[in-house]
Amino acid sequence: MPEAAAFDYVIVGGGSAGCVLANRLSEDPNNSVCLIEAGTRDRSPFIHIPAGMVALMRHKTLNWRYETAQQPAAAGRNLYVPRGKVLGGSSAVNGMIYMRGHPLDYDDWAALGNNGWAFKDVLPYFKRSEHNEIFGDNLFHSTGGLLNISKLKSFNPLTDAFLEATDSLQLPRREDVNSDDSDGFGFRQLNIKNGRRQSSASAFIDPARGRKNLTIITEGHVDKVSLEGKRATGIEMLVGNERRRIAARREVILSAGAIGSPAILLRSGIGDGFELGALGIKSTHHLPAVGRNLQDHLASPVKFASAGSESYSLSWRKAPWLVGEAFKYVFGRRGFFAGNNLEAGGFIRTDPTADRPDIQCGFLPAVLNHQGGVVGAGRGFTFLNILLRPKSKGALTLTSKDAHAMPSIDPGFLTNEDDFAPLIRGFRLARRIAMAPAFDRYRRAEFMPGPDVQTDDELKNYVRNFSGSVFHPVGTCRMGSDAESVVDSDLRVRGIAGLRVVDVSIMPTIIGGNTGAPAVMIGEKGSDLVLGKAPLPAANVAVRNGKVVALA
Repeated sequence: MPEAAAFDYVIVGGGSAGCVLANRLSEDPNNSVCLIEAGTRDRSPFIHIPAGMVALMRHKTLNWRYETAQQPAAAGRNLYVPRGKVLGGSSAVNGMIYMRGHPLDYDDWAALGNNGWAFKDVLPYFKRSEHNEIFGDNLFHSTGGLLNISKLKSFNPLTDAFLEATDSLQLPRREDVNSDDSDGFGFRQLNIKNGRRQSSASAFIDPARGRKNLTIITEGHVDKVSLEGKRATGIEMLVGNERRRIAARREVILSAGAIGSPAILLRSGIGDGFELGALGIKSTHHLPAVGRNLQDHLASPVKFASAGSESYSLSWRKAPWLVGEAFKYVFGRRGFFAGNNLEAGGFIRTDPTADRPDIQCGFLPAVLNHQGGVVGAGRGFTFLNILLRPKSKGALTLTSKDAHAMPSIDPGFLTNEDDFAPLIRGFRLARRIAMAPAFDRYRRAEFMPGPDVQTDDELKNYVRNFSGSVFHPVGTCRMGSDAESVVDSDLRVRGIAGLRVVDVSIMPTIIGGNTGAPAVMIGEKGSDLVLGKAPLPAANVAVRNGKVVALA
């Protein structure tokens, strides 16, 4: 093995959190920082044109294209789980939705023994990142940060009909889902700047790329963490057929996500020693919680055919329209190609006794091709019922000690029967919205699940057969204060010096929304923890009766 290059900090994974870490740690020219990404540089035009996300969902080189293990409670199916394999990680291939989750989600983390992670503690880190074009500077938002947040300038007529329909049903309108509460319906906030995707790489790496103390390695597949006793000293990675070692004088930081980070720990011998021994991996530190606590959001669609040509669909009839939209984009950075197709949605408490929403209602002015795509063929529109707080949990385990072998990803979808009830209530709400007068001029027949599927048992069977991940895996390196956790509240791996995990795998419970914005926040807070800085002053707020209130 070639002699190791050495840096103060070695960051594994150039995704949503890793890019933030690379920027913040290298701000001090006295820190030498190495960022290692298994994928390529983010040069593809599909990444930078927002609508290009359609082509990225099953891209052969820019996406890991994972699948779950067979899900017995979901009709034995293997469900698709895309993850970005490129600088920027999943922020380079996702739907660009900026969403923090409910404030109570973070108070839950603190209540589990994670001091410093309540909503009042993390709000300043959300604000540090952002440049919010929509709301400017206020209690919940700020300007001047590196991550741009904007709203689309034009919307599909079906999207307008959706919000007119929710208004007519007296469902609350929510102008800012990232404020005092998330209940209600409205337009999306997006990580788009001047008509171009703003991934974590374009936001945080591009401004730092010229720093002499920052080294970026792409196409470096990290196999394991190097250990001397109970201290991390670097990493071993594969570049093509060559094995290389990178030494870390201070810390190794895993930011490879809820799939990559636990897999690297396990290949390093950090995990359940009995399971690792069966794969021929020597146990270096018995930590059984690694890979456990896998959680993800499950969703099931309601699809309607539409009468007109308004929907975004894939057909030869749409070709002239697409040419026109391409000209709009090239010459004005506007129109279809400047958007993400996911223009509006909402959060609802289908259980009125709940202290926060249990269903996210996504709306797509197109026929959803959920397994590995966004826009499908045919004219229509789709409601996507997303289960925000699943009780079902699973685990990530290795199938081989080979670094290139895909792990077993088992989220345990629908293994807890309680997960069906909110999804069924979400179905009934989606149908009420679709039958509102606002959709009369567009709506034809419901074709999935179809009008014949009405009873709870029929809808339950439909969910088993026609549901999928919305690609938010978290929790596999759980943060906590007990023996069932992997990292402590400072994100240090328990029992191993010089090793942290800083990404969504540290979430003890899944948040009620998309996970991109929380990943950036974790990167921001994690950078201060690594550098030993005092935390940002907590916001002068409290969460009372499920809503954030400013304190005097």
